[in-house]
Amino acid sequence: KSVFKDSSDARMASRQTNFASLPPQEQTRQNMWAQTMIQRINPCPQGYEWNRIDAPSGYHCRGRNHFISDELLAEGKGGIYMVPGGKIKKMDPLWGPYY
Repeated sequence: KSVFKDSSDARMASRQTNFASLPPQEQTRQNMWAQTMIQRINPCPQGYEWNRIDAPSGYHCRGRNHFISDELLAEGKGGIYMVPGGKIKKMDPLWGPYY
């Protein structure tokens, strides 16, 4: 079941996987939506805030143990990854997603 509340959420979700190609002003707006969604459906289990990262694209908690990819955010099911060792590297496996 989707966690999106309305068609506006669905529209913003459809843009999330194209974040890097959005103009800077749209990236700011998209990031604001993403942060709102994360707080609504996926607050960090340890209470940390989320930072935008580019590789892999998504949000990494400041505690470094959790990650939400743009793809997970766009699907709207509330998925989250665990980050073994706290460092995200492009080819390292993540644990999850967990819902």
